[in-house]
Amino acid sequence: MLVTALPIIPLTAHAQPYPARPVRIIVPFPAGGGTDVIARSLSDELSRGMGKPFIVENKPGAGSVMGNDLVAKSSADGYTLLLTTSAFSIVASIGIKLPYGGIHAFEPVALLGRAPNVVLVRNDSRIRSAADLLREAKANPGKLTYGSAGNGTSVHLAAEYFQSLAGVRLVHVPYRGSAPQFADLLAGHIDVAFATMASAATLIRDGRVRALAVTSPARSPAFPQVPTVAEAGVKGYSAEVWYGVFVPKGTPATVVAALHRAIAQASAAGAFRDRLAREGVVSGIGAPQDLRTTAEQEISRWQQVVKDKEIRIE
Repeated sequence: MLVTALPIIPLTAHAQPYPARPVRIIVPFPAGGGTDVIARSLSDELSRGMGKPFIVENKPGAGSVMGNDLVAKSSADGYTLLLTTSAFSIVASIGIKLPYGGIHAFEPVALLGRAPNVVLVRNDSRIRSAADLLREAKANPGKLTYGSAGNGTSVHLAAEYFQSLAGVRLVHVPYRGSAPQFADLLAGHIDVAFATMASAATLIRDGRVRALAVTSPARSPAFPQVPTVAEAGVKGYSAEVWYGVFVPKGTPATVVAALHRAIAQASAAGAFRDRLAREGVVSGIGAPQDLRTTAEQEISRWQQVVKDKEIRIE
């Protein structure tokens, strides 16, 4: 009887519903930034909805490559998620060698939404508008400095694209995340910052910085008074940010489906939906294939932009 019963133990354990233990959400950016804020709000909803803790871990570095790599090489069991942004596509499009297999190393789970980047100055800056920025940059090429959250990030490439289309030259000062970037902007160590709306929204509302323009094709519902870069005179310019969740390649389809359902339910919840809106993100939970399509289209788009505009990532 004992011999017959032995196989039942592992089979019963294997049949435990997902998740049976805490789940990690890897954010490939520093704590305190916009993506981190979104991840922590989502983790609260998933923890309540799925009955196990979803724990955010920040793994910044190399424009998101380090965090991506950690997830790509984790067990494909649904216990390590990647919550990332357009940086996922950008690092795959700028010609650097990735330590993982690009998009093919992941299974898409859900597209969370989209938001613009935003061009910022401190409130006492002599630059009062995007038109002022363009005039001063053209009059003094290579004199103005701009900060980004790091080399190869979505905001870095958005800024390089801006310079290319506008015919201006700014000096790039990369940081390890948005928090030190904003500290230096407020202290007057840099002239301008390109940032995600999610990371900058609170500073804008508090009046600590001035938003000159958003990088989306249309104005942001969160800040409708802020013009687009295209409205400011850079015709055809657009550089939005998307947010999405991935898991390692080979994660069971049943686990991906369970996570997608839980994220859709979390998005319908008032707290998470309101948090996205407050951070300037237009929510729209897409199917897993929507995220894959978006990421692939962005890779192709930025590869072409980098080639056509001869944008160099230092």
